[in-house]
Amino acid sequence: MATQKLLTQYGTQLLFRDVTDFPNSGAGPPATAANSFIISSPTEVQMNFSVIAAATAWESAKTATLAHTGTAWPGEWVLGAVMESTATPAAGGTFDFYWNASPNATPATGNSGEASGVDSAIVITQLTSLIRIGSLVVRANVINKKSNIGRLRLPYLYGSLIMVNNTSVAMVADGDADECFATLTSVIDDLQAAA
Repeated sequence: MATQKLLTQYGTQLLFRDVTDFPNSGAGPPATAANSFIISSPTEVQMNFSVIAAATAWESAKTATLAHTGTAWPGEWVLGAVMESTATPAAGGTFDFYWNASPNATPATGNSGEASGVDSAIVITQLTSLIRIGSLVVRANVINKKSNIGRLRLPYLYGSLIMVNNTSVAMVADGDADECFATLTSVIDDLQAAA
């Protein structure tokens, strides 16, 4: 009897970064190439990580369609991030990530909680209305990174990333965020033909 294998392959990758701070007009890679989680040529999404104070939250612009073909999209995505702080944070703090899932491409339409669908600060009282992805627990380092913060199942074609800075210090100053970014990488099951 012939057997089939179920493998996994990368699909679309989203790159959340600030177009004016991130190298190469926002296309990357980060200033330190060893910190990159970027695969090929990702879809770029505006998110200004450099202005997030401690105990505050920031939302990305709403994504363009995440469709793979037609209106079908990859269901599962993996979040990675590199965050740079103004000073060394206390170990054990977190950068917490959430998703504002939306059925509508228009920034102000179809958002959850206090999400706006634009690159801006967000009130952190409505986090329970969002999908929690996971946390990057920081070490006592200015730059903290993790390639697999959590997995996200997308219920809709659109959305925005939300990050809460629950560390003891602010993010790096505006204009210096050449290391700050997050990636959402789709992972797609690929059923191989019987051998």
